[in-house]
Amino acid sequence: MPTVRTCELETFDYRHVRLLPGMLQQQVARTRDVYFGIPNDDILKGFRRQAGLPAPGKDMGGWAARNSAGIFGQLLSGMARLACATDDQPLRDKALALFEGWLDTVAADGDVKMSLYAWEKLVCGLVDLHLYADCEQALPTLARTTEWAARTFDRSRNAANAFDFWGEWPADTHEWYTLPENLYRAYVICGDSRFKDFADIWRYEGFWNQFAETCAPEGVPPVHAYSHVNTLSSAAMTYAVTGDQRYLRMCENAYDYILRTQCYATGGFGPEERLMPPDGSLGRSLELVGDQAEIPCGSWAGFKLSRYLMTLTGHARFGEWIETILYNAIGAALPTQPDGRTFYYADYRLSTGAKHYYWHAWPCCSGTYLQANAAYHDLIYFKAPGALYVNLFVPSEVDWNTGDNTVRLRQDTDYPQSEAVNWQLYMHQPSTFTLGFRVPAWCRRASAIVNGEP
Repeated sequence: MPTVRTCELETFDYRHVRLLPGMLQQQVARTRDVYFGIPNDDILKGFRRQAGLPAPGKDMGGWAARNSAGIFGQLLSGMARLACATDDQPLRDKALALFEGWLDTVAADGDVKMSLYAWEKLVCGLVDLHLYADCEQALPTLARTTEWAARTFDRSRNAANAFDFWGEWPADTHEWYTLPENLYRAYVICGDSRFKDFADIWRYEGFWNQFAETCAPEGVPPVHAYSHVNTLSSAAMTYAVTGDQRYLRMCENAYDYILRTQCYATGGFGPEERLMPPDGSLGRSLELVGDQAEIPCGSWAGFKLSRYLMTLTGHARFGEWIETILYNAIGAALPTQPDGRTFYYADYRLSTGAKHYYWHAWPCCSGTYLQANAAYHDLIYFKAPGALYVNLFVPSEVDWNTGDNTVRLRQDTDYPQSEAVNWQLYMHQPSTFTLGFRVPAWCRRASAIVNGEP
């Protein structure tokens, strides 16, 4: 098996964490019901039709009018993660049924008839089916389709610029620079060098290197905001599999650059889906455009980068963006509807600030909305040998196995409406361990009372 960089902290990996009654639990439950209710035949219709198979069901329309390839991998990923986090067997069965139905449409040579953009999301979905839904065929299928992709994908890998803001030219390979992350995840799981070799090809060294030595690079182009934050998760996984400290520094510096120059107070970023020059353009965008931030996709990218940095460095400061996004971005988003209407852009204009659904059904944000909701469970608590850490102040509980004891920590709070959080510990026997809490950067004074004593 490959040698992987040791993490300073670990998540609970979608296990042993439960949301308790509150805003987030309500949102997640509603999300689960909406996505569970999408008929499998509708999701699979385009793939079956394309393969010449009987294709019952209705066309999904919008971005999924031809087929659901653009979000299919995200649906598999989100359902597998959420099913694992909530121990939801019917949702797990749905994810597996979708996989099996789709697999019937895949050619013997691994040709899934997807663009690079859609295939990258499929990779994530297959990895997550293996990890969170115990799907035995997920990784063998990924290996087969990776061989097909390695034979057929255009490798021009042109860097994004102000005119081609997501590296699409010349062969419709937009967002190619997000490919390494999930291929490296597959490699870490099974050690199959095919995944690593293909991931190595798509490293975005030109963009990443701007942050190798500084968090204030000059001349960062106005490129596609979401995918250029998302590519930093590929840089983080590059560090994880190589141990090269440069990639970790790039991620840390890029994180600081993004929060200092690209984010509104809400944690959202990317007016008109572009990075902004640090010259006041971000503020002026509040007067000029109505698409200030791509909320579900941007939240998903921010969650991932922050989680990688928290686990790889052990530093609590990377939890700040998670909290900001949670309450002001994805947690405040209009819910995705059964017909595919999705909250895509946040409008922060002072003159209107209206909240509207996107004009096409089933856009990219309909996939990341599900993934980001599932991710709540993986961002509240972190652990290390002999230590349990609270990152988010959310009504929830976690079961932590210390080796010789099982500890349950329960949080009850109305935060952020209330300033108080009540924690209760339950354990089978007395135990000694570190219990840590992230103190938000905005907090000027924090105090704790233990068993009634300050």
